[in-house]
Amino acid sequence: MPGRATARADDLLVLIAHGSTKALAELYDLVAPLLLALLRSRHSTVDQTKDALVGVFAQIWRTAPNYSTGPYALDWIIDQTQGDARTGAPRRAA
Repeated sequence: MPGRATARADDLLVLIAHGSTKALAELYDLVAPLLLALLRSRHSTVDQTKDALVGVFAQIWRTAPNYSTGPYALDWIIDQTQGDARTGAPRRAA
């Protein structure tokens, strides 16, 4: 993800932390293709992959207030996909 897109993801996460559903939709458009590719390797069906993606964005919505702004927005987003490897369920917030 080029630097400008990473900076945009950082901005969007801040907005999501403040309750912006529009920012969540924009973040989805920005990173969903990448996350789908990551999740596809863990799931045997398209439906399971799509369900896992929905779970990741629900996790992002819930945990965005814990996000610390900076140049690592993509890393933080990818960390949200690192839930239980067997089920693909997003990791629970601490």
